[in-house]
Amino acid sequence: MGGDMNSKEATRERLLKAAEQVFADKGFYETAVDEVARLSNTSKGSVYFHFPSKEILFNAVMENLGERLLQRVEDALSAVEDPVVRLEVALQTTVETFCRHRTLARVLLVRGYSMGAGFTLKKQEIFSRFVTLIQQLLDEAVKVCGSSDFDTRVAASVWLGSITEVLIQWLEAGGPHPVADAMPTLRLLLLRSVGLEPTFETLKASTHG
Repeated sequence: MGGDMNSKEATRERLLKAAEQVFADKGFYETAVDEVARLSNTSKGSVYFHFPSKEILFNAVMENLGERLLQRVEDALSAVEDPVVRLEVALQTTVETFCRHRTLARVLLVRGYSMGAGFTLKKQEIFSRFVTLIQQLLDEAVKVCGSSDFDTRVAASVWLGSITEVLIQWLEAGGPHPVADAMPTLRLLLLRSVGLEPTFETLKASTHG
């Protein structure tokens, strides 16, 4: 029984990885289930066994990507105590993860829009979790050394919107590079928007990253 479960889980992960690549390359409507099956070395029947429709498969890919990104940010935060540095680390990790994994960025930020309302709802669900995390980090930071004259939920939404816009411009127009070129300015704008100043160590690291 355990072997069967492990095999099914391995197949599911292989399908998700293949689907992630195809959706990123072609978008939702242009993606063929046959291509996902071929790329994952499985069958079309296997795809539909795990994911009864292409929309369910796409939503599973989105959920998987969101979980991976959120986990990377939380892992990076686990060893950091200073509240301002925690904000900077969250920002840096999010942007760097997207830059290292263009497939992830394309699926979450660009390629799903052809799917319409279904994509929008799923994206809102995933991004709401990131807004909540940013809000928690903002609450920690401004409690210590920032301005309390603003709504941290709104500020968190602005932060996420700014990050995604920089990434979309990079994906669609080819620049500026979010880490090498945009990060110092992005960090300054976002931190100062809530009455905070960047730490010297993190700013220097991003400038040379």
